[in-house]
Amino acid sequence: MNTNTKEKKELLDLTIYAFHKPLTAAREAAFYKLLEFSKAYRHLENERLTSMVIDTHFDVFWKKQQLKMSGVGYVASYPEARGNGAIRQLMTQLLRENYEAGTALSYLAPFSYQFYGKFGYSYAFDQKSYTMKAIDFPKGQKTKGEITREVLTESAINDDSADSLLSVLTEIHQQAYNQGSLIRPPYLWDYYFNHKSQPYFAVYREEGKALGYLIYEFSEMTFVIRELIFLTESAKQALYRFVYSHSGSFEKVSWIATSDTQLEYDMPEPTRATIQLIPYMQARIINLHEFLKINGQPNFAAEIVDELIPENNQIVGTGIPEKMTIGEFTAKVLRENHAILREYF
Repeated sequence: MNTNTKEKKELLDLTIYAFHKPLTAAREAAFYKLLEFSKAYRHLENERLTSMVIDTHFDVFWKKQQLKMSGVGYVASYPEARGNGAIRQLMTQLLRENYEAGTALSYLAPFSYQFYGKFGYSYAFDQKSYTMKAIDFPKGQKTKGEITREVLTESAINDDSADSLLSVLTEIHQQAYNQGSLIRPPYLWDYYFNHKSQPYFAVYREEGKALGYLIYEFSEMTFVIRELIFLTESAKQALYRFVYSHSGSFEKVSWIATSDTQLEYDMPEPTRATIQLIPYMQARIINLHEFLKINGQPNFAAEIVDELIPENNQIVGTGIPEKMTIGEFTAKVLRENHAILREYF
């Protein structure tokens, strides 16, 4: 992103004010890191920043290929500037520019589902929340492999050798079920797990082959699972056993997981856990032509209405079409294709 130091500082100041976040050196560094691979849309009044939207550029897994995705965040205005139409102007510009760039999808975590519905977004993703006593976590089993605890340092991010931690994490992540989730190049691993947070890592290997990993943190007396991916049953059992081994040191285990997670079927007493399905992100197709090139025609007929990008107004599928907004169409396609979202930053 081509943003000078003064502009970056103005964006940071608005972020801190609008989202009630205390300014820390770590938060400042993470925000500036985000700007390196994002575009900031800015609205000025009297040469002063009053509103902003940040568009972060990602690729997502879709049907064994990839799609360009616009991640919309940091939508903010100072209170004296709210209601002046600036956010609508910025969002309209963002969507138009992404359409022209061939961006297929856009995701955002809304403060109001109805507000972003005006821009063609619909509720499309859930998260699954688990909270339980540590002793109620699945005990797992001893396996023939081994678990090593590792650290994702700056040097590890820059190490592109086949046996580096980043290469191992990436290989496991890419083999997991990720339809709809982000492809993670090195800069995203760096941003998520070196700048936004500094969690612990544990990798399971059998005969030198990495088959699963755990990303986790400690929050007072709670063991927090950030991400748990296993490629085999033995990897699952070993990683469960690793988590359970902490039950003498922690009172609870918590995990905000993907919506398709079924930890409860492995728990000894699932009724003692708090398990919730949490409404999460909204999505919209930006460039329908680019989306259909990878997705193909849907298995239902729809007459699509897109008030902001009229190029998307068309009938797709076969049969008698049902009239629906671009957001409604997006949500239906994502759900019918079992899309999940691992990321929650």
